[in-house]
Amino acid sequence: MTKKISTWEAACIITGYGIGGGVLAMPYLAEKNGIVVAMLILIAAFVLSILLHLMIADICLKTGPGAQIVSVFSKFMFKGKYKKPLTILLFVLMAIVLFANLAAYNAAASEVINNIIGIGDTLCDIIFYVLAASVVLFGLKAVAVSEKLMVAIIFALIAVLAVASFANIHNPLPIRAGSLHDGIRYYGMAMLAFAAFFSVPQAVEGLGGDEKEIKKAVFLGLGNNFIIITVVMVCAILASPEVTEVGMVGWSQGIGLWAKIVGGLFTLFAMLTTYWSVSLALKDILIEQTKLNGNICWLISTLPSLILALSNLGSFLDFLELAGGAIAIIIAMLFVPCYRLALKEVPGALINPLSKSWIHFLVMAAYILMGIGNLI
Repeated sequence: MTKKISTWEAACIITGYGIGGGVLAMPYLAEKNGIVVAMLILIAAFVLSILLHLMIADICLKTGPGAQIVSVFSKFMFKGKYKKPLTILLFVLMAIVLFANLAAYNAAASEVINNIIGIGDTLCDIIFYVLAASVVLFGLKAVAVSEKLMVAIIFALIAVLAVASFANIHNPLPIRAGSLHDGIRYYGMAMLAFAAFFSVPQAVEGLGGDEKEIKKAVFLGLGNNFIIITVVMVCAILASPEVTEVGMVGWSQGIGLWAKIVGGLFTLFAMLTTYWSVSLALKDILIEQTKLNGNICWLISTLPSLILALSNLGSFLDFLELAGGAIAIIIAMLFVPCYRLALKEVPGALINPLSKSWIHFLVMAAYILMGIGNLI
């Protein structure tokens, strides 16, 4: 394979996948746990997420050029007469999970657009869909360049809001730890905020299988998310008169009226980057599994999100927790055993710790706990 995108562009695709709703829910959950416990849990989630994402990169390399998550399972885990039906079942489950993700971002982003320009939810749903889906139509390079630009803008917006936050402190950072229930729920959302499972194959493909650059892209991509989560979490708690479920709402209220627009743009761009990464992953999975034309797969991967958003089937966090819990169960119960089988067929790990059994069981336990955290 030859490189199609730069390392930083690959990192931004990974960042874009996780930068959405989970990040914006973190301040509300962190306040209930106290900043010390919240940061310790966040660091643990970051390390565990790097391990799994490197496993995904490694198994994609072992599967071959252009491999997506479904084909990984089909190659290493599903055998014999059950191979085809199990592959179809996993494909359907993955599609449902990704449709739920996309619907969540479409619905939440349209609400933000409506708050800024006030033209009605239905029209805003359509506007966001057109803005988001049109980029994915043009493929990996278009998404990579768009993600790179948008991540830079998001960092700039966060920097402006962070400076203003320290000039408008309304609350001290909470120290008192919360309950076990609060901690598990926060951990589940932290893991969701780092989750970029389905964007890793795009990074591997775009970097032409270059192992050194792939490892760097995974670390940089999740590292960007760690910085964004930390700044949003700390500053939103400090500056919000009341920390809200979607953190930017209370954060912008605490800073001043102008920040409502900046905060709205941050929220919108965060949703946009996630939509690009998720829908690109779904499009590539559909192309691989159905062999249909790329444009048809693009339409199938994006249009249901608009239909679901227009249907008003659930709140923003309901969609996120449904998707997060489902992803965690699929990954925890299937991916790590699949990776262990891949190591037997194709020995050698991307980094040495990935070959250790105790790491495998640790990662599996981490994602089972993530599933619990997003479902309770």
